[in-house]
Amino acid sequence: MKTYNLSPDKTNYYRQNNNALDPGVTCKPTATVEGLAIAGWALPKGEYPQAEDNLTALCRAGEAHNVMLAVDKNLQGSRPNEIWQVIAWAINEKWYPIDRPLIGPRWNWSIREVLYAITRGVPFVASTALTRAGHIVNVVGFETEQETPIQNSMGLDMAKITHVIIDDPYGDRTNGVYDVGKSGWNNRYTMQDFMSFWRGVGVQIRPRG
Repeated sequence: MKTYNLSPDKTNYYRQNNNALDPGVTCKPTATVEGLAIAGWALPKGEYPQAEDNLTALCRAGEAHNVMLAVDKNLQGSRPNEIWQVIAWAINEKWYPIDRPLIGPRWNWSIREVLYAITRGVPFVASTALTRAGHIVNVVGFETEQETPIQNSMGLDMAKITHVIIDDPYGDRTNGVYDVGKSGWNNRYTMQDFMSFWRGVGVQIRPRG
């Protein structure tokens, strides 16, 4: 069995539960900040001690509302920090305008693309159906019985992947019910269970060179 894991310890694990701003609904900024940390990006300072709160605040500023409404005027009244285009604007245009670490714009990905990128050090911040309203986590690794080297995405034998590893900013649902008192770090789901809540939507984060 071989394991690929971009989050082998809790150094870059972020929880939304202790956020200053709306901890119950800030999984997207929190997971994105973790993805940036895993990819080696220094996190900007701001008004709040935690980077995810600073990202949420930026996404809720007036300019961000305009970005959201430019995507879809029907989003009026939505939380901008829950819109991928606003997250991408905040990261690529405001925090890192020269390097632009979020790969895209592109929101739809195959699981093959995501897992192959993991082998190349690229984390994936993923929209999932882990909750009824939807939930954002980081896909950080997987376990496989494949022994041959993975040279490209088509060289990844999907049938030999046994588990997918995620960092969940909210808690642990590996037993079927969310336990927010438990750590969401390195939660392992069988490939079958993972695909039951996989949406194929999210962002890849380019590793800092």
